[in-house]
Amino acid sequence: MDRRPQRTSRGRESGRKEKPRRRRRWLGVLVATALYAFVSSSLLVFHGPFPALRTYVIDTLDETRHGYLLRPLSLYTLPESVISNHALSGSLVSDTLPISDIVSRDFNNADNSIHLYTYHGNTFTAYILVVDNPKRVRVAVTKYIGERGETVPQLVQDAGAVAGINGGAFADNNQQGTGAVPLGITIVNGRVVTGAGSSTKYPEIGFTSGGQMIAGDYSLADLEKLHVTQALSFGPVLVLNGQPVQVPDQGLNPRTAIGQTADGKVIMVVTDGRGQFGHLGASMADITAIMLQYHAVIAADLDGGSSTTMVYNGRMVNTPVDLTGARSVATAFVVTPN
Repeated sequence: MDRRPQRTSRGRESGRKEKPRRRRRWLGVLVATALYAFVSSSLLVFHGPFPALRTYVIDTLDETRHGYLLRPLSLYTLPESVISNHALSGSLVSDTLPISDIVSRDFNNADNSIHLYTYHGNTFTAYILVVDNPKRVRVAVTKYIGERGETVPQLVQDAGAVAGINGGAFADNNQQGTGAVPLGITIVNGRVVTGAGSSTKYPEIGFTSGGQMIAGDYSLADLEKLHVTQALSFGPVLVLNGQPVQVPDQGLNPRTAIGQTADGKVIMVVTDGRGQFGHLGASMADITAIMLQYHAVIAADLDGGSSTTMVYNGRMVNTPVDLTGARSVATAFVVTPN
């Protein structure tokens, strides 16, 4: 005969009720812990005794086109004036040669080779693509302009190109960084895509019909006088007349840059960062040093951070920092076949 006490229906019902209560209690503890961690982290980052950390976070979010998140992340305690002082647009202003001082070059006898190199720095790994013939370099723009951007692999494929890196600045109606609209003046194969009719000077990077790289603050009229056929907007200029340019320190990040040697070779550079492979990233000074190492006489910074992407021979050379892979951008510099 079974003498074990029988569990009553009331006991079973009580056990069933106890579990949901316990779950709710633990859920409340988890929510409170997460809220406490968020508030304390926000106060530590934006108002703690580590100004370098605050600057790094502000610059990083601004460079990734997510500066609009700074106010909510700081619990609306970060003044707009501080955000404005760190705004990326202010750091793009470039040292500029007057167009009357630019001696036009035509690189007709350039070789058609492409070389890929790797450089290991203390806080980053850089990939350097050297294109011997500058006339192979073109600007590519998203075919969905005004709606969304495309990834660099897509832009390279659309252009029938063999290589490419991400290009210039862009904006989006929804502020989600999807690369819908190129900013500044954009010129593709001599056709003005954005900035038509504008007399405003923008930080521009481009190539003339002769394959000569131009970088600095120029208007559309300036670019037309120089016979620029490929252009997009970004900066600042890092090397001018073979000399390094002093630019604001924007911390360590994944970066993209482009330059040119005296004999016309185009240097394309991307670096990793933000924890990739244990690397924090490269500074502007790091990129400038690489450009000088490869004998650049002119070089300029391109869009970096999550946008940083290099493609060569159908494969991704670097690993973009976004977990979803290559980011959609508005423009790219691509290398056409021979």
